[in-house]
Amino acid sequence: MGIPVFDIEAMEWVHPIAVGFTDGDNYFEFLKETPDTDVMWKFLEFVGKKFEGISLFAHNAGNYDNRFILDALVRHKQKIRLEAGLGRVVWLDKDVSFEDSLLVVGTSLATLCKAFGVPRKLSWDHSTTVNIWELGSRLDSFRTYLKRDVMSLSMAMDAYCRSLIQNFGITPSATLSLTSVKAFNKNFFPVSGIKANEAFEPYIRAATYGGRNEVYKRFGEGLYLYDIRSMFISCYDSPIPIGEMHWRKPSMEYGSLAEAYVEVPKDKNIGPLPYKWYGRLIFPVGQFTGWWDMVELRKAEAEGTKIKLLRQLDCEELPVLKEFGDYVSHLRYSSTVELGRLWKLMGIRLSGKFGQHRWRTEIVHSDDIEDFTGFTPMDASEVYHEKSVYLKGNKAPYVRPAVAMRIRAESRVRHLTFLLKSDPYYCDTDSVYTTTQLPIGEAGGELQLTGLAKRAYFVRGKLYGYVDHNGNLKQRAAGFRDFRLTEYDFQQLLAGKDIEYLTRPIGKWKAILNEQGVNLDEIPRKAKGGDSIENRITDGMVTHPICLPITEKRKVKK
Repeated sequence: MGIPVFDIEAMEWVHPIAVGFTDGDNYFEFLKETPDTDVMWKFLEFVGKKFEGISLFAHNAGNYDNRFILDALVRHKQKIRLEAGLGRVVWLDKDVSFEDSLLVVGTSLATLCKAFGVPRKLSWDHSTTVNIWELGSRLDSFRTYLKRDVMSLSMAMDAYCRSLIQNFGITPSATLSLTSVKAFNKNFFPVSGIKANEAFEPYIRAATYGGRNEVYKRFGEGLYLYDIRSMFISCYDSPIPIGEMHWRKPSMEYGSLAEAYVEVPKDKNIGPLPYKWYGRLIFPVGQFTGWWDMVELRKAEAEGTKIKLLRQLDCEELPVLKEFGDYVSHLRYSSTVELGRLWKLMGIRLSGKFGQHRWRTEIVHSDDIEDFTGFTPMDASEVYHEKSVYLKGNKAPYVRPAVAMRIRAESRVRHLTFLLKSDPYYCDTDSVYTTTQLPIGEAGGELQLTGLAKRAYFVRGKLYGYVDHNGNLKQRAAGFRDFRLTEYDFQQLLAGKDIEYLTRPIGKWKAILNEQGVNLDEIPRKAKGGDSIENRITDGMVTHPICLPITEKRKVKK
């Protein structure tokens, strides 16, 4: 037995030539055998006739497979409903749902298969995919590849569902985040017991910030590279704001969040408080006003910041996430590495789901729209339109932003504690790169040593490289994964030189650019050097926090 699954193969990622499908027991195949064959409708007609009411999955369907499904259903004038963007396409007349398994599990098919011991997908060079009648002797290999793709996902999804039933007594929902909340709600604490506090949401959102990502020194030797184990889930032992919020007389000893005027000493190298400044997240020194979680304000005061509370909100707080966090951590560390990653993701997504915004994209058939104000057509025929809508009250039953506010604040406080114990060169949300040797441990919230660097080059946040003790260059370069920089390149970047190169796109970008007639062998890219770091001020090879308010003597580009 397996889970119903489909998979679409296409030339250049845009011209479908084959569909593989399993109902969980049997495998079916649909090929574009002639230029006139509508392989998508051939598949849909079969499913609609034989499997009315079925739900079937494809991995990454929202970004790929469901686009073909939508196109075919619109061409044949079928009525549909879209949910989670293209994450779920419902063929209304046949009650058939086409869903994205990537949203359900939150990880790649390769990782999912390895986690549950399922035969992994086979390899196929998609750049060599041609029409079915042109495949010749490679047709059997192509069909074998397609069938393995389908059956591997079917078996892996079945194992995943069984695992959720065994451990939480639930089946998966449309997304991993929703599944996580469902597990929490059923087994640990009712979500209804956490007040939404919608009337106070603007203040809660104002006190909610992301993680710290800063460069302190741009070049270093002999660095220890640390990560914090289960950073967010380890913070689930914190008391969480769960009650009805109310205004109270400001006090540093009480309260859940507050608006405050703060003075951070200008000689601090690491600012203790996050601040949103011209669309960027900084951790400044100086004088400024904002909203913060009281956990973070108390930490800042302990580190020498002067604080004047202006307004304060308070409510009942309890550590209601602790049991869930402990259980998910037990599942993670008692499983294989790959299965452990799934449980880690499930744990993290809980607070993420609570922190989601109330704005959603609604996609509606034109026949169901009386007033087209605010709607934008999605297709050339203007059959389907989308509009952003605000979900009030019980229409967004799992929006509890104070939960995400507290977990994020607590994680930044614990991260800051490690930074202050070291001589840091770089940090990301849950990492500390330093020349200081720090204690490590096996428990959640403790440091683990992930590597040693002979030399390290920190160009800016999420763009750095280091040479390990075996002489290998390790690169972390968001936006440049398609190109491998050399150590000399990193030296040039720190010296202010730009690195120019040509690259080849992959995946959907390859198809899009190919349709536009772009020479795929000669797409110019550039990694910019210089001393521009958006959230710190550079001074040679070291940096300093931005000082607020900005003065003429210390201007920073906004």
